[in-house]
Amino acid sequence: MSSLFFWSAWGRTHRFTYLLSLFIVISSLILFVVAWAKGLGNVVNWDVLSELNELPVTFQTISDGLLEYAVNSKAYAVSEQFVASGMRIRPNVATALLVGISVAFVLLISAISRFDRVRYLVSMAVLILGLAFFRWEMLEIPGLGGNYLFLILTFLFGSVSYYFHAFRPDYSIGVRFGVFALLTILAGVALGSLSPVAFPAMIIVSYGMPVLLVFSIGFIFFIAAEIIAGLVWVTSVDRAEEGSAQAGQRRTLGFNNFLFASILYLVNLVLIWLKNTKSIDWDVLAISPFALYLISVTLGVWGFRRLIEQQEAVSFRDSGAYLYTGLALLATLTMAYAFATANDPLVEMFEDAIVYTHLAMGLCFVAYVVINFLPIYQQNLPVYRVLYKPRRLELSLFRIVGFVVVVVLVAYGGLISFRQGVAGYYNGLGDYYVTRNEPTSANAFYNLALEQEFQNHKSNYSLASLALSQNNQTAAAFYFQQALLKQPNPQDYAGLSQTYLQTDLFFEAVKTLQRGLRAFPNSGELQNNLGYLYARTSVADSAYYYLKAATGNVSRDEVPESNLLAFYARNANVLTADSSLATNTTKSTYESYQANALVLRMVAQSQLKRADTTQPVKPAWLRDVAVDQGLSVGRFASLYNYALTNQQPDTSIARTIQELSVAPVNQDFTDDLLLARAVVDYNRHDQLEAFGLLDQLAEGDQQNGASYRSMAGLWLLDQGLYRRAAETFKYNSDTTSIYYRAVALTKANELALAQSFWETASKNDPAVASLKQVLYRERKPTSDFEKAFYATYRLDDPNRGAYWETIQEPSLKTVAGVALANDYLDQLQWRNAQLILSGLPDSKQLSPVAVSVRTIAALRLSAFRRSVGSAETMAGKPILPRYQAEEQYWLGQTYERTRQVDKAQQAYRKALQLAPLNPQIVSAAAQLERSQKQSKTAYDFVVKALPYNEDSPELLKTYVNLSLDLSLFDYAEDGLAKLQLATTPADYQAFLTTYQEKIASIENSRQKFLQ
Repeated sequence: MSSLFFWSAWGRTHRFTYLLSLFIVISSLILFVVAWAKGLGNVVNWDVLSELNELPVTFQTISDGLLEYAVNSKAYAVSEQFVASGMRIRPNVATALLVGISVAFVLLISAISRFDRVRYLVSMAVLILGLAFFRWEMLEIPGLGGNYLFLILTFLFGSVSYYFHAFRPDYSIGVRFGVFALLTILAGVALGSLSPVAFPAMIIVSYGMPVLLVFSIGFIFFIAAEIIAGLVWVTSVDRAEEGSAQAGQRRTLGFNNFLFASILYLVNLVLIWLKNTKSIDWDVLAISPFALYLISVTLGVWGFRRLIEQQEAVSFRDSGAYLYTGLALLATLTMAYAFATANDPLVEMFEDAIVYTHLAMGLCFVAYVVINFLPIYQQNLPVYRVLYKPRRLELSLFRIVGFVVVVVLVAYGGLISFRQGVAGYYNGLGDYYVTRNEPTSANAFYNLALEQEFQNHKSNYSLASLALSQNNQTAAAFYFQQALLKQPNPQDYAGLSQTYLQTDLFFEAVKTLQRGLRAFPNSGELQNNLGYLYARTSVADSAYYYLKAATGNVSRDEVPESNLLAFYARNANVLTADSSLATNTTKSTYESYQANALVLRMVAQSQLKRADTTQPVKPAWLRDVAVDQGLSVGRFASLYNYALTNQQPDTSIARTIQELSVAPVNQDFTDDLLLARAVVDYNRHDQLEAFGLLDQLAEGDQQNGASYRSMAGLWLLDQGLYRRAAETFKYNSDTTSIYYRAVALTKANELALAQSFWETASKNDPAVASLKQVLYRERKPTSDFEKAFYATYRLDDPNRGAYWETIQEPSLKTVAGVALANDYLDQLQWRNAQLILSGLPDSKQLSPVAVSVRTIAALRLSAFRRSVGSAETMAGKPILPRYQAEEQYWLGQTYERTRQVDKAQQAYRKALQLAPLNPQIVSAAAQLERSQKQSKTAYDFVVKALPYNEDSPELLKTYVNLSLDLSLFDYAEDGLAKLQLATTPADYQAFLTTYQEKIASIENSRQKFLQ
């Protein structure tokens, strides 16, 4: 163990500094492995491109118990594809490499300063020569052009180094490290602050790459024999050495095992070499050259120590150990940088360098061992102890031969390795000029790299990225094709497919992805993209297959899972075949998935006619949204779809949508956000704001104006504002709107006006034609529905009750019976109303609407009879939300008629919160407030509702009276003029008399005050 942890016997300073340098080297090896494992992912990542797809949906269904009205709109499904990013250039990686190089430089120059005179001079000459080729003039420091900066750095470090070497060799390694580290830091800070160029570290690294390559290859060549040397140790070490000291009991693996293991190792290298040179095309299992490097550099920690100590050239503790760690750090970081920048020509060059040097030096070192130590091996003696003390031929001779063999191997390959090094150098310069935003220069260097190695992936992908940034899809497609020639990646196929899509070559895009999946059958990104493309066609089975296959093959499973939901939503036949797909969704915080789950819910309700009464899940991101940030496609769709799906009042989301809609960054979504806000406002009973937003949208968008008006008209129907609904529908010319206009006029008891619209709407619709015939007595009603419809809307027929009595269906009989009861109550015939209500079916099969209208009718009857107990009992029964305003109104009527003013006010105000535009509710609430001397409050109620109820005589009378109370005489006269148009002449004359009397009273009071 003492030989394994040899540094444990050193002094504290040497042990600390060596372990620190060793730790830095190990860290660099870890970074190297990480960069190696990530491959192209170091610079190219998978982005997600989201696309909005409009889908027609019914997000709300309004029913009066007889007719249902579908409130239609568009919802948004999000389809996503993986898009390979452009070649990302990260200057901070070059900065990290320069820091590592600086540490290696400190280690090297500190070690060299302890060499003897000859070795010191040679080593410093090599180090200074390396500094000379770093192109310091590219930093463009003012006043230090040409070679001045290099000379200053050479003098600074050279003089200090010589001082340590010649005058103070007694200084410890810690002092030397500290001084050189301080000088390096000061030089770096000075150069960084004085240089006017952008990214000075990157320019030094890019232009100095040839020096780094030479030093790295030299180090690789130097350690190339370490694996064979390790085999010497394994096969000559005493197996029983730890338990016995008797020489006669020595047991080693011996020379034959050494030879066998060495041959296996060399055969592996030969196979790699033949495969790299395309001499064979075998699918052989060979060890990666970079794994051999990792093994070699690790074994070199002990191998180099053994070499130094056996040759007694320099002190390993004072200099050799740091020389090795410095070179190891330099070479490892350079290779890691090649991987981190995906500079595949450099990677391949290093791969060849490792194979060639290990093969050449492996052969030579085996020969070296056989020639010098075969007799010692045969005696089972520990050869490793004298491995670097040859008896016949020096190791340097075999290194020279090995170098010659390496040259021969490089020449045999047509100098491709050298050209790859040059191509990698040009790629580095191209990267630098990309960061400088100089695409012309970058393009020139990448093309120079292609001249050296036209198939190299780095140059082609970088040029494709530049072409895409300039929107040159044709050039991008060409370079993506070139990138596929030698080292294809899934990102290349995705990029090429995207360029075809951008140029409307859909089938070429599909074929490209199919080719990519043949090359990379487990690429979830390509599977998702192919499924995405098939989803745009009628090939639904293929779309489902690839989207399903992508799930589990990608790092972001939520993307294909979200696409599956969008696929279901866009293919109604899939939902029809398996309705459970609409409900088998998982809880996810991914915005696109949430959006698609919501749109799938709405589509299922539209297609399957099955209402989902569960509360939709509110998108999680809404809890901490920053309104000044732009909405992503996924966030917008999830917000919009949630607004349409959620039927519960939600003040917070209304405020959020309002803030997001006015943010300039969301201007592309402004209209849709306004629509979502209108839906939310309507659900939280701010109908005035909702109708205002829909009017704004209809006026500003001619293309979709009819859809907005149709939505507003149906909401007006829902609020009982029938004449205003008819006015809204008249601006639309589609048959559905004409039908809705006919219904609105019918509900307003304007059968004569409605007849022409019933005629038009029934021309191509047998169901509407049937209703029209029954309503206008062209034939007698036959079905329960027709009887209920006739009994409800033919108020002028005193015998319609006979049809009602024959209705069998409980819900229809209840709804029609309530209509008859209300008609009797309007005529103050409460006993007849009571008889009707008592004859209604008491069945559990009643629809929620039927139950609600029956409860409201019973509550109205209780108010008529001034029965507070009965009214409160009925008010406590379950009722649909849309009838709660009427419930509170009739409860308030009961309290008011029994002179319980406070309770009446509370009930009216609750009713106003739910239906602030209902003329009956507003009039009653305002009159009660007026009686309590709260004319201003009452006036505010009326003014809000009046624009939507200018045909309501009662509301207009209340408005006129309140205007007089507040001395708003002009407003009162305006209201009086509108009243004349809205009511009968007799009613108008009666009110006019009262009005004139009040005017006269006000005038008399004024005169008395003036007197």
